[in-house]
Amino acid sequence: MAELRRWSPALLLRTRAIGWLLVIVLLVFWQVAVKSGWITNPALPPLSDVVSAWRHQIAHGSLLTATGQTLGIMGWGYLAGGLVGFVVGLLMGRFRFAYNLLEPTTELIRPIPLTAVVPLLVLFLGIGDRLRIVSVAVAVFFPIMLNTAAGVRGVSLVARDTGRTFRLRSWREFVEITIPGASGAIFTGLRLAVAVALIIAVFSEMTSGNSGLGYFILTSQQQLDVIDLYVGVLTLAIIGYLLNFALTLIERVVRRWAYV
Repeated sequence: MAELRRWSPALLLRTRAIGWLLVIVLLVFWQVAVKSGWITNPALPPLSDVVSAWRHQIAHGSLLTATGQTLGIMGWGYLAGGLVGFVVGLLMGRFRFAYNLLEPTTELIRPIPLTAVVPLLVLFLGIGDRLRIVSVAVAVFFPIMLNTAAGVRGVSLVARDTGRTFRLRSWREFVEITIPGASGAIFTGLRLAVAVALIIAVFSEMTSGNSGLGYFILTSQQQLDVIDLYVGVLTLAIIGYLLNFALTLIERVVRRWAYV
């Protein structure tokens, strides 16, 4: 009886398994609808053909090479923009002067689309990896900076006063109380930024590159290779999910350690 309760439909509805079940249903529907002739649009190949092409591209090595190139551009840009955004966010959240100094400039620059900034960056950096890395860094800077600043400013005054009561030095209070208290908002910014980083990395490869997943997708589209086009897009979906999942696991470990 206990086993029946453990695997009851009601329990399934309360877990993420229901979400994965929906994904499986959609994929099965895709395959069945195309193979049975319900959908005859040549722009939608059978899922089995996409999976077969995906395996071929992996075995051939071209997909893995393109993925590595994209992750390299994304990683360097994410690291650079993330570190600067984290530091500036800490300063703006902690010190009123820093917030008053930087907030107007931030709000003036933040709404500008990156597509409008890239032509200016080309003038200074040319077309190459530096342009793509800086584009990713600029894109991830703002979500990390804004969420870090909001998290630091949102730390409970009661927690800070408690630290002062125990006569913690300013740096210890900042490390042991402020940063752990802001960690939820900080990781929210990191997760938002990783999706933005992947999008910008791929976009930059489509517009100014000759390598990476963006170039792979663009080339497939230009050659009317619909199946490889789906291979590239689904690969991006998998990468995006895995990166977000990895950050979620890191957040759990860090926040558990921070509150020990």
